[in-house]
Amino acid sequence: MWLNLLIATGVLIGIVGLWFGIHWWLSPNVDDPDAEARVEGSCGDTMEMRVKFEKNRVADISYWTNGCTYMANCLSAATLLAKGKTVDEILDIDADVVQKSIGGLPKDYMHCAIQAAELLRGVVDDYMMKQQRGKQSEYSTSQLTCNRPKIP
Repeated sequence: MWLNLLIATGVLIGIVGLWFGIHWWLSPNVDDPDAEARVEGSCGDTMEMRVKFEKNRVADISYWTNGCTYMANCLSAATLLAKGKTVDEILDIDADVVQKSIGGLPKDYMHCAIQAAELLRGVVDDYMMKQQRGKQSEYSTSQLTCNRPKIP
């Protein structure tokens, strides 16, 4: 009996390990993203997105969520809607566009589409901040002045 329990446990661990390995391998992941964002909803679900831009357009995008099926569908739709778009075009993607692209949502799950749209805005914010920092770093430090009084 103990031997059967031990074998069953080993098989279960093997199946779960294989499932996680396949899931990790098949999940897209953008290395060295130009922008990334993370949103945690009031329901406790978390969404993450990583984006690579080329010529100011979304070239590659990956996402992750620990949420429900509605959350995963909204996030997937948001990434498909954003792919190939400019920053300005991404800002036009709101929760209504996301939920319509998946065929609608029950009222109780509309927050999933809202979170997906917020995540897109977070990615745009991150991208714009990094672009601004990049432009500022082009100037030498001798051109930058500090107006704070010196502490004796």
